Amino acid sequence: MENNTKLRIAVIKPDGIGDAVLASPFFLGLRKYYKDAHITAFLSPAGARVLDGLKCFDEVKVFDAQWLKYEPRPFYTRWMSALELLMQLNKGSYDMVIGMRWQDRLTSLIVSLSNAKQRYGYDIGGMGFSINNVVQHPPMAIHVTEKNMLLFKAITGEKYPAKPVLKTDSKSEESIGALLKKGNISKYIVFHPVSGHSSKDWGIDKYNGLAEYLSRGIKIIVIGAKEDKGINNLKARHVVNLAGMLTIGEIKALIKHAQLVIGNDSMAVHIAAALGVKSLTLFSGSARYQEWGACGDKSYIIDKHVRCSPCGLAKCNQKMECLDVPVDFVAYTALQIMKGKQEQNLIKFKAKGQDENKMKL
Repeated sequence: MENNTKLRIAVIKPDGIGDAVLASPFFLGLRKYYKDAHITAFLSPAGARVLDGLKCFDEVKVFDAQWLKYEPRPFYTRWMSALELLMQLNKGSYDMVIGMRWQDRLTSLIVSLSNAKQRYGYDIGGMGFSINNVVQHPPMAIHVTEKNMLLFKAITGEKYPAKPVLKTDSKSEESIGALLKKGNISKYIVFHPVSGHSSKDWGIDKYNGLAEYLSRGIKIIVIGAKEDKGINNLKARHVVNLAGMLTIGEIKALIKHAQLVIGNDSMAVHIAAALGVKSLTLFSGSARYQEWGACGDKSYIIDKHVRCSPCGLAKCNQKMECLDVPVDFVAYTALQIMKGKQEQNLIKFKAKGQDENKMKL
């Protein structure tokens, strides 16, 4: 479709923070290609906040998709939520509707039933029966950003860099600057210890141990949601626990000025990558790091291969062997990263070789 007409385009991407960050190259590319179009994004509340400042959209409609919740919702609730989104789409009378999710049937159905002239999306479980521009399902082995850009190429015929980008706002920068000044904090590491799935979490006790190792001459600042399980128990020496106290804008500003961000496979490491900040992910076996890892030259991942990976489970049914990585190994790796001495972005941990990795901290 030509990019020099005043099109009305709607993009469906009501996912969480990490997914929204990884979709930023798609949104930036779409804005660049369709310069004169009116682009509306249907984003989750958190997704809308984290992408604020990119100036990709003429309009953002916040939509809390019930079928994408971590905790499963009843059948009726999920389908009524999808119907609500469909009604909003059809009310907008868009020329083009784009469903970015290749993972679920309801997004395919919503795109199928939209009244847009051009409908781009994936046919999942036969629900894409009325999509007139069906996009081939992306390969499993490639990164999510690359998958998003394959969709972009299918729509525009062109390529765009698959590099996540975020912007901070002046108000949040001022707020974080004042907070750091009040606490007399100049250098700090950000911990994000709890994700949406327990199968991804290294463990609060281990993060407490890591804080004891790393907090010699540097502060540890903890971020996350107030309701995150066990997060208030992270209170080792020199730890400033700000869980539940910051807006997403303030979290971005805090991460932007950090020496390092350490977390599970969750939002903080993706935000760090998009802002060009060093990060270290304790990556579990629930997903493929090749597909979901933080992507950037300053993004580092510790991975321990196990036979049951990737399991795709929200809660481990084994013994969390994939995250059985010693605190001293993580601490040593973190220090190497901060010193600029960590050469490989992917650090493979092997229990049998642990003696070879004895370190002086």
